[in-house]
Amino acid sequence: MLDTVEVRVHGQVFKMRANYEEGYIERIAEYVDGILAQLSRSFGSQPGHRLAVMAAIQIADTLFQEKAKNDARSVRQEETEEVEAILSRLIVDSDRLLGQDNK
Repeated sequence: MLDTVEVRVHGQVFKMRANYEEGYIERIAEYVDGILAQLSRSFGSQPGHRLAVMAAIQIADTLFQEKAKNDARSVRQEETEEVEAILSRLIVDSDRLLGQDNK
C-alpha cells in the first residue's frame, strides 16, 4: 500500500505517494532542500526552475562520482580475484614440482 507523505522543499509543500521505509522520503527531501538552500546562498535569487536544474545537475554529479568509485572498486576486486587465482595456480604448480623433486 502506498502511503502519502508530505515534505517541504525550498519552502513548498509536496504531497507524495511512496512505499518506502518511514522517513526515507523525508531524508531525500531534506537533502534536496539543503542543496537548493546552498545554491540560493551562492547564486542569490534565481527562478525556482533554474535552481531545480542546478540542483539536479549537482545531484547527478554526485551520483556519477559515486558510480565511478564503485566501478573502480569493482575493477580492483576483479583484478584482486585474478591475482589470487594466478597465485593459487602457482602454489599448486610449485607444490607439484617440489613434490616431484622430493621423490
